[in-house]
Order: sequence, then structure tokens, then C-alpha cells
Amino acid sequence: MPWTPYRTDTLTEYSSKDDFIAGRPTTTYKLPHRVDGTGFVVYDGALFFNKERTRNIVKFDLRTRIKSGEAIIANANYHDTSPYRWGGKSDIDLAVDENGLWVIYATEQNNGKIVISQLNPYTLRIEGTWDTAYDKRSASNAFMICGILYVVKSVYEDDDNEATGNKIDYIYNTDQSKDSLVDVPFPNSYQYIAAVDYNPRDNLLYVWNNYHVVKYSLDFGPLDSRSGKFDF
Repeated sequence: MPWTPYRTDTLTEYSSKDDFIAGRPTTTYKLPHRVDGTGFVVYDGALFFNKERTRNIVKFDLRTRIKSGEAIIANANYHDTSPYRWGGKSDIDLAVDENGLWVIYATEQNNGKIVISQLNPYTLRIEGTWDTAYDKRSASNAFMICGILYVVKSVYEDDDNEATGNKIDYIYNTDQSKDSLVDVPFPNSYQYIAAVDYNPRDNLLYVWNNYHVVKYSLDFGPLDSRSGKFDF
């Protein structure tokens, strides 16, 4: 079931892909606060989002239509302090995978580099945090799969403001607390990626790219230690 932010204080729900394409919403939800960025997620019947101009995560119950929790992500940069390269107040990015709910952000304590925290979706307490070595403002976007962070980097030609291509060039495995440099081409058909999210229910990657919603099937293979590449 697709979801889109109609405005920064409204969530729009569609019952099917066809309804989404035709612009026929099933219902809309008035949110208790405005939202920063495009990194909101729907998980287990609730919307999780970054409250505007704060480092707070808000939980909004879609069944009762009321706010059911709020938590501060300590030391997280926010409101265009450490966004992804494209901007858009994308400092705090939420993600969902087989392991649960995650927050991707940056802190001054980690010199503006990406920090990953696993968030309990019911208590909103942080259950684990990992500092990475990747500068968040250099990343185009990022997503989580099976507890592994994948960072997408925009590739620019000299003196060109448009990305000529994207690639995944960094991964961080939270189970092993270990990072790796990789080189995996990442499609960028419409030149402006504003959100990348993995859905563990259908194992597809959903990308919001310049007013287009694009989905990709995933094919994983072992890391090739000789080339630094893996099948994706």
C-alpha cells in the first residue's frame, strides 16, 4: 500500500498502485507536527517521522490517528545541518528492514559522519548505535537491509551540477561493526533522487526520483574481495 507526504503535515494513503498512479487517495491523515525531510517510514501500523526543526522522532498511530510517542535522538544534527548532498532537510533518515526500525543521521561528535541507531518501535528507545566513517553530506542517500547500511553516492562530472550517475560505494555491517568500500552502479534515470527505501515485505527497493517512483528488485551475491564489488 503506497504512502506519500501530501504536505509536510499530511500523510496520504492509497489502497493500490493503480490508485496511486491515478491520484485516487483512500484517506489522508492530519499529522500533529510538520515533517522535516523525506525519511519518514510506516512500520507496524504507525508512521515514524522527524519533527520539523528538531532532532525528535515522532510516532503517529494510523489506527487511532493520534500521536503515540516522541523521542530525542541525542546529538543528532538536524534541519539542514547534515543533510544528504541534495539537501531537503534530510538530516535524519528513518529506515526499516528485516531487523526492525533504524535511524540514519550524523553528529558533531562523529565529525559529521553517518551514525546508525536501531530504534525500538514500541518504546522509541535506542537499542544500539554505530559510528561510521562516511561523511553524510557526501552521500546522496542511504538505506538498510538485514542490518547493513548501504550508502549511495552521486557521481558528478567536473563543473556540472547534475549527477551523471550514482553508485553504492560504502557499506556498514552492524552485526560485525565493520565497514567496506564497494563499487556498485545504482540507477539514476531522472537525475534527482530524494528518497531510497527498502521494503522487507516484498524485498524491493523504492526510489523517489524527480517526481517518479521507481522500484527495483534486488539480487544479492557474495562480496568479491578481489574487485571490491558484489552483485546487487
